[in-house]
Amino acid sequence: MQDKSVPLYGPDEALALLSSMLKDCATPQSAAIVLEEADRIATGHLAVSGVRLALLRLRDKAGSAGLASQWLLLQQDHPNDAQVLRAYARYLAREEGIEGAVAMLERCLPDSAGNFKPVLLRAEILADLHLYEQSTALFRELLGRDGRREVRVAFAKRLHKQGLIADAMEVMRPVMDQLAAGSMAAALAATLSHDYDFYHALEPDGMVNGQDVKLISMKHALLRFRSRTPAVLPERRHAIALITGSLGAGGAERQLSRLACHLKQLASAGPAVDERQSDSDGAKVDTVEVLVKQYRSPQGPGNELPQDFFLKPLTDMAVGVTEISTLPAILASQQSIEDPTLLRLLEQLPPQVHYGVTRLAPYLRARRFDVVSLWQDGTCLFGALAALLAGVPVIQLVFRGLPPNIRRMRYRSEYPVLYRALAEVPGVVFVSNSKAAADEYAKWLDIPRDRFQILYNGVPEVPASCDELDQAKWADFAQRTSDATETIGGVFRLEPDKRPLLWIKMMHRYLKRRPNARFFIVGNGRLYEQTRELAATLGVEDRLLLVGHSVHVGFWYSKMDAKVLLSSFEGLPNVLIEAQLMGVGTVSTPAGGSGECFIDGRTGHLLARVDEPDLEEACDKISHMLESRHDADLAEQGKHRARALFSVDAMVARFLDLCRFRAAVQWAPGSGLAWAGLPEVT
Repeated sequence: MQDKSVPLYGPDEALALLSSMLKDCATPQSAAIVLEEADRIATGHLAVSGVRLALLRLRDKAGSAGLASQWLLLQQDHPNDAQVLRAYARYLAREEGIEGAVAMLERCLPDSAGNFKPVLLRAEILADLHLYEQSTALFRELLGRDGRREVRVAFAKRLHKQGLIADAMEVMRPVMDQLAAGSMAAALAATLSHDYDFYHALEPDGMVNGQDVKLISMKHALLRFRSRTPAVLPERRHAIALITGSLGAGGAERQLSRLACHLKQLASAGPAVDERQSDSDGAKVDTVEVLVKQYRSPQGPGNELPQDFFLKPLTDMAVGVTEISTLPAILASQQSIEDPTLLRLLEQLPPQVHYGVTRLAPYLRARRFDVVSLWQDGTCLFGALAALLAGVPVIQLVFRGLPPNIRRMRYRSEYPVLYRALAEVPGVVFVSNSKAAADEYAKWLDIPRDRFQILYNGVPEVPASCDELDQAKWADFAQRTSDATETIGGVFRLEPDKRPLLWIKMMHRYLKRRPNARFFIVGNGRLYEQTRELAATLGVEDRLLLVGHSVHVGFWYSKMDAKVLLSSFEGLPNVLIEAQLMGVGTVSTPAGGSGECFIDGRTGHLLARVDEPDLEEACDKISHMLESRHDADLAEQGKHRARALFSVDAMVARFLDLCRFRAAVQWAPGSGLAWAGLPEVT
């Protein structure tokens, strides 16, 4: 029997074998399978830092427990090994966050102005951690000292990796004629020059310092489709894909799921429904499928909210649901793409766009969809180029709220480049669920407003039924406030953008005028306790009911004399439409498309400001709304308008019209040409 303590290989051979294993193990499962063999290969060579590092990385990839102490010991045993420090920093960043990795750098590589090597390594590791601002500052500090070739090459390598080709060329040029032929530095210089010439030809005036070529690649990859044939669907029933990021409990996800279920009903009805729709310009449905980036909730802190909230309604209706993250990744070079320039552009894309090209495009191509409807900005980012590569005739970009230049927490530098390029591509339809959002997108992107079509939310009528729990809550509250002459309600999540604390302050001010009013809020959220505490502090808790979550919102609408919404951001608020369908007058801030949900001054009142609502104005308008609460004709007018514009049937019909969208003229910046499409919704 072989002695397991005797080395099987020499140190160099052992390192080569372990490195090959590490490269070949793509999953934790594959790494776990080879661990025992890896231990045998490393036998006798654990004093060699490279062997020990490779073995530890394999254990890390396999998900082995208790590795923190092993990483620390490895670093302590080899304090001057750059590869060990870099790998340890990446491990700490993943396990403890960036702060843990930076703390290790402070301890092991203090920022010493008089020591060249540690500062260079520190700059390289900061770049590994994507702390580019700090890394760049250190690199430029080193260049300011002596500008040695080693620093320029290391700095240029990392700038190139970030896509900053012009910056990398500027750093590398002074030493390009000093590089030894065949060296890695010379190869980097050649690659840089080749890339710079390619992108400079595409953007002769655009290759400036600080510009990421990944954005240039995305832009010009999209513009390769400017001359494609305008979208005209063939005369047959059509395959439709609705694509979104998740199936979580959000408004966009609700609308998409509702639309998918109704399209499935039309598909199942087959020729019978085609006959009834013979006079319509809308598309006929053959199949409908929902594609979701991910609906299985990641495990861990901060991921408690389910991403599959609307999965069951879809599966109950037998709507096909595909999770994009489970699809195989196929490189662009292995897809049916014959344009060499396009293939070159697809090598350098923003990560999200690359994700769509490799995972989504092959699937869309194989399924031969006639219409791909991309819901929300993030989905447009990973899905638009994928749909173009797949040859989809009609591609809808469906916006569900105000643009990301206003909602800065959602802003990405890719968005304006993406949308301005897509505005020049035939068959791409810009769709918004409100005129207000369409106005803001057009203004932000500086593209014609008539490029945007309106697809209002489809809101079903809500029954006034309830369960015993809701009935008991109301009965108790009604008894406690039996002197009440008016009831004012709100239906919204207790989250910052809905401003529940401002709502309580409005309530407090209103009660000073009309102390016999009572209030309730239906909804839950992170600010529940703060909302309750503020009501207690202001002394109004006895006139307030925090209902919490309820699936019987129709019951609660039936108890309202008026409804108030004070959001800072909205798309097209379903709750305002629901209130109109129930004949309840509303008062709202002019957030997003709120003003489109009712007739201002008749079935509702819009406040003057979103950013700092005047609570006295709110109280005035609530009072005015309550004066007409018994006007049956006015309530019926609100119901009729809501049914005409916001019914589910109206949404489905409008969506199918958009599927038959015909692009008569494409638009280009400065052309002055209008986009010939569908009439505006009024």
